[in-house]
Amino acid sequence: MKLLEDNQIIHAVLNGNVNAYGRIISKYQKPIYNLMYRASKSEQLSMEMTQEAFTRAYEKLDRFDPGRSFFSWLFAIGANLARDHLRRVGRELMFSEAEIDGNELVDDGMNQAAVLEQKVEISRIMQLLEMLPLDYREALILRYSEDLSMNEVAKALGLSTSGAKMRVHRGLSRLRSMLAGNRKLSPPDIGKDRE
Repeated sequence: MKLLEDNQIIHAVLNGNVNAYGRIISKYQKPIYNLMYRASKSEQLSMEMTQEAFTRAYEKLDRFDPGRSFFSWLFAIGANLARDHLRRVGRELMFSEAEIDGNELVDDGMNQAAVLEQKVEISRIMQLLEMLPLDYREALILRYSEDLSMNEVAKALGLSTSGAKMRVHRGLSRLRSMLAGNRKLSPPDIGKDRE
């Protein structure tokens, strides 16, 4: 349904209804902004990079394959912009705790201690996630934070579906072992395990 709706909007834009593109921006602005914020850590720069991602997508809209997920295609454009920025400033992409909606924990009869414990665990997971190599972190963010299917993750990252599954699996394995305390990565270890 999402694919059909996006394709209808894109079709309208390509047929001259440029205002319809505003619906695409409204729909995907938050995840693209979050991606840019992870890369820049600057609200102003994030807004500029988000605008640039949507501008580039608009300019290339006639090359979009309607058989693909628009979000995956847009995210790939945004990820390339973010990577370019990171290369320029020499930083790794960081995952923001706010993106997992840790502030919106549901209190279904949980006492304050349990809620606090859950928040602490989420914070610990976010810190460990930031220690993962960029390849794994991106795959996990797309799969679990952006709730993309494996096919969409694969398209967004330019991988085969089996490659995306492997990257998510390896990222989860690394994260689990880090959580269990079996293996803590220090910053020099981060780039070594690219598999």
